[in-house]
Amino acid sequence: MKKTILLSIAALAAIGTLAQAGGDIVPVYEPVVAPEAIQYDSVPVYLGVGLNRGIYSDSCKGGCNYEDVTGGLTLRAGYDFNEYIGAELRYLATFWGADDLGGEELQHVGLYIKPMMPINEQLNVYGLVGYGLTTTTTGGNGNLGEVDESGFGAGLGLEYDIDTQDAEGALESGWGLFVDYQRLLIKSDVPDMDVLSGGVTFDF
Repeated sequence: MKKTILLSIAALAAIGTLAQAGGDIVPVYEPVVAPEAIQYDSVPVYLGVGLNRGIYSDSCKGGCNYEDVTGGLTLRAGYDFNEYIGAELRYLATFWGADDLGGEELQHVGLYIKPMMPINEQLNVYGLVGYGLTTTTTGGNGNLGEVDESGFGAGLGLEYDIDTQDAEGALESGWGLFVDYQRLLIKSDVPDMDVLSGGVTFDF
């Protein structure tokens, strides 16, 4: 009988000890943290408009060199597949500066592959390699030969993004700046036609 009482007391003491221990025997569960949502940039479509300066260089009869400078507008629309490659459709026309003796006004439309190399989060170097149609219209009373040719062209430029971030860290749609140089046609049998453009872009 005494032995039974002693065992009962020992069991009650053990239960009391475990009760006081509390959480010591409760499994500890680590909180499950949901992965941070990926913040995507704005839609990779952009439009741009800017001013340009076109330089038409050719050889005159008699061995002299002729160079004409006109100005106009550049329009661009593009899609960035990722931060390293995109595609761009571009149209430009010059219509300022043709003098009374001549003056070659340029018109060009081209589709370009656009390789890109980011310098930092805002500055980007890009190239333009593609195919387009270039025509010229001789202004004034000049009799320079007019061009109506298609072929490959290339260019090089810089873009600067001035986008801002929202409260969650995602990029908002916004504005950017660009400046670039183009050789409209890379052909040996046509005059050199180079264009320097600069303006603004809007990323959607």
